[in-house]
Amino acid sequence: MVQLDPTWLDASAPWNVKARRAARHLTELRQEVDAFRSRRPFALTPEPTDTPGRLAYRLKFREPIPADLSAIVGDVLHNLRSALECVAYELAQRTRGAALTPTEERATTFPIRPTPESFEEFFTENKRRSTLFDARSRTALRRVQPFWLADQARELNIDLNDSVDRVAWDELTRLDALWNIDKHRRLTVTAWWPEIIYWGSNGESQRKAYRGDGTVADGSILLYVDGTDEGQGDELSYEFNLTLTDDPARHANPNAGQDVVQLLGSWHSRIVNWVFPTIYTALASAPTR
Repeated sequence: MVQLDPTWLDASAPWNVKARRAARHLTELRQEVDAFRSRRPFALTPEPTDTPGRLAYRLKFREPIPADLSAIVGDVLHNLRSALECVAYELAQRTRGAALTPTEERATTFPIRPTPESFEEFFTENKRRSTLFDARSRTALRRVQPFWLADQARELNIDLNDSVDRVAWDELTRLDALWNIDKHRRLTVTAWWPEIIYWGSNGESQRKAYRGDGTVADGSILLYVDGTDEGQGDELSYEFNLTLTDDPARHANPNAGQDVVQLLGSWHSRIVNWVFPTIYTALASAPTR
């Protein structure tokens, strides 16, 4: 059995403190989003069309998304990314066995690289990193990179043979991209995205839905509906997710619209329950040289 170093689990360790702070911001975000959503800031209303029996459902945003929500998102992103940075700093200190110089401190960061080649370049593009991260540290960091699954598949002689852009969908890739936007450029952009739209009927529905104008903006025709159901009105039931438009996964799949609270919650869980334990286990089992 692998014996983990218990100091990594210390509640007062910077990476654990940062992870807890991210969780608190997540709670605040959930409360603020729920309060905003409860005001029903969007509506989907039917309008007649030139086609008999067909209704157009127009999307209307009654209230803009508060900018403060994006600021809270940034707080979550910052603390999650900072938790990773603290782990990298600790790895460097343990490798050196002494306090780092200011120059060495600036060289420490948690690498998030898309390929094995770029991961290795991380340690050569700054010559100090070659002495700040020993073999165990590099092994541990490699096991949580965006290409980790491809690495494992190669080790087991498994052909993934699919077209999924695993790097674009990787949680750390997405966290890093959004963190850089929030840190250096602007607030992360949020937008509403349809989660579910449905209607009720007293039997098999006679209504059929068709795609609208293909946009999700104030004034968009979200969908058309043909037909009616006896005893039922024209109103639809619907819910929208508040999403992050800067999420790299949205570029890989424009229809990816996971709710921001669920999304960031899954990233927090991924880091605390997979990234950290994977690193700790690798450090305990990997050779030092």
